[in-house]
Amino acid sequence: MKSRNGGEQPAPDDRGRDQQPFRGRASVPSVPADPPQEQAVPWRRRALDQQLPAAGFPAGSGKPSLLYLWAIMCLSAAIVLGFAINNQRGVPPAVVDSQRDNVSKVASSMRLTINHYVEDLDQRIAARPPTTPDPEFVKQVVGNGTEWTGAAIVETASRRPLATAGSGVPMELLPPALPAKDTFPITTPDGPALVRSVALDPARTLLATQPLDVDELRLNPNARQGIFVITPDGKSTLMQGVSAVPDVHLPVVFQGLAQSQSTEGHPIRVTEWLNKQLVVSSAPVGETGATVATLIVAEETGGTSTVHGLLLGLTLLAMAVPSFLLMRLAMVRPVRSLLERAKADACGEVPAKRHPLRIAEAHRIARALSLTSDDPSSGAGGKRWRWRWRPTVNQGLALATVVALLWPAAAVAYTLSSPEPPIPNQLVRDEESRAEAASNVMGKALNNGLQTVTRISQASEATPDPAQLAPQLRQELADKHRFRSLYLMDPNGSVVSAAGRDPLRKEPLRGETGIELDGATARVPLVYAFRVAPNGVATVGEFDIDYLLEMIRAVDGQVRVVDEDLRTVFDSNGFRAFQQLEGTARVAASEALKGGTVGMAKTPDGRPALIAAAGLNKPNTVAPLKWSLVVEQDLAGLRLPESDGRRWTLLVAGATTGVVLLTQTWQYFVFARPLRRLAVQADRISDGDVEEPISPQRHDDIGALAMCLEVCRQVRHTGSSRLGGASRLRGTEEDRTVVLPEVPPQPEAGRATLWYSESADDTRADDRDERS
Repeated sequence: MKSRNGGEQPAPDDRGRDQQPFRGRASVPSVPADPPQEQAVPWRRRALDQQLPAAGFPAGSGKPSLLYLWAIMCLSAAIVLGFAINNQRGVPPAVVDSQRDNVSKVASSMRLTINHYVEDLDQRIAARPPTTPDPEFVKQVVGNGTEWTGAAIVETASRRPLATAGSGVPMELLPPALPAKDTFPITTPDGPALVRSVALDPARTLLATQPLDVDELRLNPNARQGIFVITPDGKSTLMQGVSAVPDVHLPVVFQGLAQSQSTEGHPIRVTEWLNKQLVVSSAPVGETGATVATLIVAEETGGTSTVHGLLLGLTLLAMAVPSFLLMRLAMVRPVRSLLERAKADACGEVPAKRHPLRIAEAHRIARALSLTSDDPSSGAGGKRWRWRWRPTVNQGLALATVVALLWPAAAVAYTLSSPEPPIPNQLVRDEESRAEAASNVMGKALNNGLQTVTRISQASEATPDPAQLAPQLRQELADKHRFRSLYLMDPNGSVVSAAGRDPLRKEPLRGETGIELDGATARVPLVYAFRVAPNGVATVGEFDIDYLLEMIRAVDGQVRVVDEDLRTVFDSNGFRAFQQLEGTARVAASEALKGGTVGMAKTPDGRPALIAAAGLNKPNTVAPLKWSLVVEQDLAGLRLPESDGRRWTLLVAGATTGVVLLTQTWQYFVFARPLRRLAVQADRISDGDVEEPISPQRHDDIGALAMCLEVCRQVRHTGSSRLGGASRLRGTEEDRTVVLPEVPPQPEAGRATLWYSESADDTRADDRDERS
């Protein structure tokens, strides 16, 4: 039997028959003679194994290295799989993404134009005087034909025309029931058109039509690029460019796009074409029901190399195996060998042969174990333990780390030093179209604000007191959200009516109407639209910066708007007002200010780039600003096959570095440092200091080593009766097992009593069964 403090008690058959009374709960037998060595060692080993902790996951010393090897094997398979998946020939995904983004911007530009026309028409209907006759009103709606080309007031039930103007309305193409207030597309013999239907009263309905038009785009004739408008009835009309396929195949190509409410893009393989595919992209035009679609013929390119991916995976695995073996040699094998030796020493077993331990910490602990056992190989004077240099655990782990990091370092260096893939021609064309589309959207947003200011200014001409327009100012500010401040000024420059935040404009108004940039306000770029009425009252609308930034942030890439001095007015990635534009973007912007659109596939020093710039000159009202819009793409985000291979290699290299650092940190803090502290305590025992106990604080291999070393220390301090026992893992490091000295015999009883304290917080009576 074994006592709780690690000592031995004889079996019940070996107890002495003479029992002395014990002051406590049970009697204590007398100490018998020690059992034979060949019987005591197995019994001690069984008792010790029952007390030592079982190192399960993640406590075992071999778990970090195994986890490292498993993770590297998974990363090797991932990099091979990643290169194999992208190995097929096809259209680069970057081209499909670019087409999808461009068609989305075309649809957005059309939506802004349509919304402006619809808002203007609704304003006219709401402001119509009751005395205005129908023929006169439809003429006002058509005007000069720039917005609505035809208008008619009809009886809602019979559709009989009551008044018409302009080109007229095709009644036969309208739906059976006229909507009370809606905008819907139709396909006329002249092309797609938009119809606005507004009920004037229960008996009459106003119908206004305008042809659907697409902004001029920079199409690629080599790709046979074409822009189409699809109406809900499935009919498609070529608006710009050429059709890459015969008209008879267009219904199949555009199948499902007429009613789609999301932006789409995908390649279609044509059997008759060699190394080419048809790319179809579409986007809905707001909620009108119309859809814009593009068709291009794109060249196929090769994918990533499977052989290259296989080579990367095999080299990664080849570099991981020696690192794994170094971890086992530096940490796992010494700890396991030392633990077996420690268990033997803690049981009093003297092996016939001891294998040398080549790690310094393990050697120092083994020396302390041998000195406290009956191992004759320890020798007198320690001749067996001649000093020689041995590597430490930290040195072994450091070498394993260096070997493990060789592959990610070489992979990153090779990837970054290899030339970047060239930019396809189609992407440069698309970037130019993207810059022009973004320029048109920005120009329309500014022009719409000027039209709102003009409408308010015209209303102020017929109002004797401008202060009466305050409700209209607040309504315009709330409905459109394009202005931060909207106000009226008298000829003296005093604000007579305002809505929104305090005005920031400092420069005086120049001219009668227009859009200006206030350069005197350095805190933020202030853009405002103004109009001075004949009566001297000026209407000013200061644009909301977030509203304008929203226009350019919808464009993929970094978009910057600069003035004629190449100072940054807006930047989609954040900016400081009026900072100078630098780099290749400055070259493109300066060329665009001269007129036209500029696209660049390389920087001046020959490196790949994707930059396009377009002048802000549409519509004519924004041309006096002399602004240029620059779009620059991050090449790392382009989905090109070569870029995918580079990106995948860098990703796996980063993941490998993370796995190595995590594994080595785990081994250092959980195993290497505790083992080094245990070696320091072993050195103290080897020097003859056996007074201070060794606290076993860990439920793993290092904790088991500490418990065996503590048994050997107790053997040297107290005697061989401590063999086969172990201190229990309990409490903190300061709660140590302490053997108290014997209590002198009391005169009245003539007996000696021994009490021991196992820990400060354990005073149970059943733990006091020590021998007297």
